[in-house]
Amino acid sequence: MNLTAGQKLYAALEIDTRLVPLDRLNAYNAIAYFLTVEDEPPEQAKNLERVDRYLQAFHHLCEMSEWQKAGQILSFCPISKELHDQLRIWGYYREQIGLYQDLLGKVSPEQDLVCLNGLGRAFYNLSDFDKSWGYYQQQLQLSRQVNNRKTEAQAIGGLGDIQHMRQNYSEAIALFQQQLDIARKIGDRKQEGYALTSLGCALYNFGLTRNKQNYHQNGLNYLQESLGIAQELQDPEMESFCLTNVRRAYFDRGQYDQVLIFIQQQLDICDKTNDKRGRYFALEDLGQCYSMLRKYDQALCYAKEALSIVREFGDKFYESCTLNNLGVIYCYKLHRYQEALSYFEKSLEILQKTDSQERIALIVVNIFNCHCFLKNKEQSDFYLNRAKLFMAKSDSLEDKGLVTMAIANAYWGRNEFWYKAWGIVLVIKGLLMMPPWRSVNGRLAMEVTIKQIFGLAN
Repeated sequence: MNLTAGQKLYAALEIDTRLVPLDRLNAYNAIAYFLTVEDEPPEQAKNLERVDRYLQAFHHLCEMSEWQKAGQILSFCPISKELHDQLRIWGYYREQIGLYQDLLGKVSPEQDLVCLNGLGRAFYNLSDFDKSWGYYQQQLQLSRQVNNRKTEAQAIGGLGDIQHMRQNYSEAIALFQQQLDIARKIGDRKQEGYALTSLGCALYNFGLTRNKQNYHQNGLNYLQESLGIAQELQDPEMESFCLTNVRRAYFDRGQYDQVLIFIQQQLDICDKTNDKRGRYFALEDLGQCYSMLRKYDQALCYAKEALSIVREFGDKFYESCTLNNLGVIYCYKLHRYQEALSYFEKSLEILQKTDSQERIALIVVNIFNCHCFLKNKEQSDFYLNRAKLFMAKSDSLEDKGLVTMAIANAYWGRNEFWYKAWGIVLVIKGLLMMPPWRSVNGRLAMEVTIKQIFGLAN
C-alpha cells in the first residue's frame, strides 16, 4: 500500500487516539483528518495550499503543547525540503516566523538552534536587520554553549550578511573568514561553499568601493570557487545563490553575454525548485542587463515582473533596489523624467525605513539628476545638498564618485566660465574614483555627464 506524505507523517507522530483525553480528542481527530483523510491538493494549487494540512496539524499540536510532535512536523519534508525551509524557498517568511516563534524554547537546544537560525534569516529576508542581528546573536551564543560548530558557523555567516548590508565591509570580511575557517575545520563542504560566496561578494564590493584591485580580484576568485563547489555538490539552491553573486561581477565588467548565460542557468534551476527569491534576482538582473544592451521594452518587462515578485515576499530593501532600477531605465534610457522621479522617490522612501546605508547616495543622486533634466533648480539644489551629506558619512569611493560627478554637473549648469572649468576638474576626479570600465554605476555616471556637458539631455 502506497502511503501519502501526510499518512507517512501521521504514522511517524505515533498518535494513539485510544489514549487521548476526551477534552483533546477533537483536536487529535482534526490532525488525523488533515494528514490521512483530506484529499491531496490539485497539481495547480498555490504553494501555501500544498502544505496547508501540515500547518494546520502543527498549530493543533502547539495548542495542546505537544511541542516535540510539532517539531517533527517542522522538520518533515512534504515536497523536497523540510517544511520550514520549503516555506522559505517559496518566500513565505512571515509564515516561517510564526512557526519558529511558536516552537522556540519548547523542545531542545538543537531545535532552538533551528528556530533561531530560521528567525535570523527570515527577518533578514524582510529587511528587518536589527531583529535579524538579535536572533543570530542568540544562535551564536547557544551554539557555543552546546558546542555545535555547524550552527556557530551559520550564525557567524548571518551576522556577516548584516554587516555587509550595512557596508561595514571589514567587519563582514572578518566574520565570513571565521565562517570559512570553521566550515573547513569540521569538513562541511556546503557551509564552505556558502562562506566562500559571501566572502567573495564582500571582498569584491570592498575592492569596488575602496578601489583595491587585489580585493576585487580575490573576491571574484572566491565567487568562482564557490560556484564550483555548488555544482560539485549538485545543490540547486546553493548554485542559484552563487550564480546571483558571481554574475554581478561580470555585469560590472560589462560582460553581458556571460551574464545572460548565468541568468538562464539560474532561471532553469528556479523553475525546477520553485525558488521565488532566486527567480526575483534572476529577473532583476535580466532587466538591468537588457537595459545596458539598449533593449528597453524587455528591460522594463523583466524589472516590473521582478518588482511584483519582491512585493509578494516582502523584502523592502530589494523592493527599493528594483524601484531604483526602474527609475534608471525611465530616466537615463527613455528620458521620461517625471515617471523616473516617482520610482526614485518611492525607492528612497522605502530604503530610509530599512537599517541600511547601501544605495542611499545613489538614489539621491538619481533624484538630483532627474530634477536637473526637468530644470527644477530648487529641488535639484536640495537633493545635491542631501547627496553631499551622505558622501561625508560614506567611506565608499563609489558613493564619493557619484556625488562628485553630480556636483560637476551642477557646476556645469552655471553660466560662469570658472564654474564650468571646475566642473571639468570634478568630472575627471569622479571618473578616477569610479572608472566606467570598473562598474555599471561608473558607466551611467559618465553617460549622464556627457549629456549634461554636450547638452544631449531631452
